[in-house]
Amino acid sequence: MSLKSWHFSTQAISTEQRSQVWREAMTAACLPHSATPISEAFEGDVHGIVSPIGIEFSRMRATPLTISGSFRNQQPALWLALLLEGRSMFVGSGERVSVARGDMLYGPCGLDSTLELYADFRLLYVRVPTSLLHPGLVDPRRLSAGMLPADSSLTRVLAAMLRAVGDELEYFDADHIHPIEVAVSEFLTASLTGHVAAYTLGDRKRSEHFVRICQAIDQQLGNADLSLNTITEQQHVSSRYVQKLFEDAGMSFTGYVRERRLERCRQELMSPAHRALSVSEICFRWGFNDAAHFSRSFRARFDMTPRECRKGGGVVIDEAESA
Repeated sequence: MSLKSWHFSTQAISTEQRSQVWREAMTAACLPHSATPISEAFEGDVHGIVSPIGIEFSRMRATPLTISGSFRNQQPALWLALLLEGRSMFVGSGERVSVARGDMLYGPCGLDSTLELYADFRLLYVRVPTSLLHPGLVDPRRLSAGMLPADSSLTRVLAAMLRAVGDELEYFDADHIHPIEVAVSEFLTASLTGHVAAYTLGDRKRSEHFVRICQAIDQQLGNADLSLNTITEQQHVSSRYVQKLFEDAGMSFTGYVRERRLERCRQELMSPAHRALSVSEICFRWGFNDAAHFSRSFRARFDMTPRECRKGGGVVIDEAESA
């Protein structure tokens, strides 16, 4: 799958056509829009790209505008909105929050909210498919819309990266966007874990411990010998304690490790930056020690073989290569 891009602008468009063009732009960005015609003085443009693994980045520039409601017809995803320039007011979950340049909002797609944008503004809107988020750590169904904490170092790093993405959006290709895809999903998960602590495990201390365990696993996915005993010894806890944490989060230790390894493999199979690696090399690189078992697991998870996934990423397959 290659990088897709699109662009809509009201510039050089007749007054009669502006409302239709803007509705098309908002639809392309999966943002709600009003059926009420925009004013004659309105000006705006939206530039968007869709990364190979399905993350959508849309940069909007416009005169004052209110975005309200939700866009219903879309795949499950979590959205981020970073105000690049201007000021606005966000209304979500019954609260009104002032939003300044650099503030970052989030929420599950499909949930009604309102963003009132004052004066001329620039906004980066990002949609991350839920399949790219850590299973069990971030459940959009349990999240309401809100603002990521500005005092968090993770949030500041994520915001800085997204600001750079917004500034360079037109110039990205599939090779350049891949590390950003991975970083966005990882930073977003890490930034949101504190918001779901009360929901995943019911206790903040246990939830934070669960997050540390998951992070320890993620750092060792390439180790084929990674086991429950490895983690319990490193974390100085019992096997039963770790198993109970995963049970409370609705998964198992083994299932989590397999899911994360398969997702890492899928990302690299779709990445032009990893086209020099064979399917088997990617498989072993992420901790699988049996290529046939990996291929069966991959197909069961993604409904395609590893080779079909790579072909879908636009990478030429050597017919002699094993899967």
